Amino acid sequence: MEFTYSTADVAPARKFEFWQDAVCSHCIPASSDSPHRSNFDAKISGRSVGVLTLSQMIGPEHVWKRSSDDIRKGPEDSLWLSYMERGIGYLEQNGKTVIQRDGDIVLYDAAKPFNYSITPESFFVTRIPRDLLRHRTAKAENLVATSLGAGSGFRPVLGAMIKEAMAEEMLKQVPLAQTRFAGSIIDLVSAIIELHHGEQESTSVQSALYRRSLAFIEDNIESESLNVDNISAAMKVSTRTLSRAFASHGTTPMKCIWQKRLEASYCALRQGTVRNVTEAAMTYGFCDLSHFSRAFKKAYNVTPQSLLIRN
Repeated sequence: MEFTYSTADVAPARKFEFWQDAVCSHCIPASSDSPHRSNFDAKISGRSVGVLTLSQMIGPEHVWKRSSDDIRKGPEDSLWLSYMERGIGYLEQNGKTVIQRDGDIVLYDAAKPFNYSITPESFFVTRIPRDLLRHRTAKAENLVATSLGAGSGFRPVLGAMIKEAMAEEMLKQVPLAQTRFAGSIIDLVSAIIELHHGEQESTSVQSALYRRSLAFIEDNIESESLNVDNISAAMKVSTRTLSRAFASHGTTPMKCIWQKRLEASYCALRQGTVRNVTEAAMTYGFCDLSHFSRAFKKAYNVTPQSLLIRN
């Protein structure tokens, strides 16, 4: 899907109304206003890349307000990422306010009210399915209305990837490349969120061991031999010490391994990186398809086959 809407050929009296309709059709339903309603020249263009929907806005100052009534009338559960290449923005959500300047990247939640004032000389917004970002990091919702990646070199990389996803014509011709590229963007967003949140993490020895072990599990999730012994050897601790670290978080190493295997298979089916359910199961260590389907349905209240068909 690709789209472009411009007010250039619209009668002056209808420009802002046209703009509201165009943006709400492709972004988040909300009410809008602008001090430039009488002469509102703006443009929005966008495209789908894998599971992502990306748009670029150019225009004068205007405000978007998503209220509880807007949420009831136009439900939208995604998380949205905005990249201000040039311009300025002011976002209020969850009792927090952030000023967005050139180069800043901000996350906001379509399922909750917000006020967003923008002067978008060049402004990119990306719709990210909440479930896919949640499977990579549980901390995303905590960082809405926060400037992400400030002071790191990853922020300009993410901005460049978003621009490239919007502009690269070859992506149209290779659907699998779209899928991989979209997954890479979500991975980088989750990494930036984890880095941003890192200073708030507990520094206890057990918590540090637990986090390192989780990272090892995720890095080796396709390995058939992944087990408690492998993890404890990699962490250079006994299996008993490893189990205590997981117990302090209300789980066990093996339970966590199978949970992560399910999550990985869910993401693969949701993003379309596997051709069928069998490939999703076998890739992530499930040899019994019946067991896999039952566990999947119990975890996500949907069968793997129906998720594959839907996406």
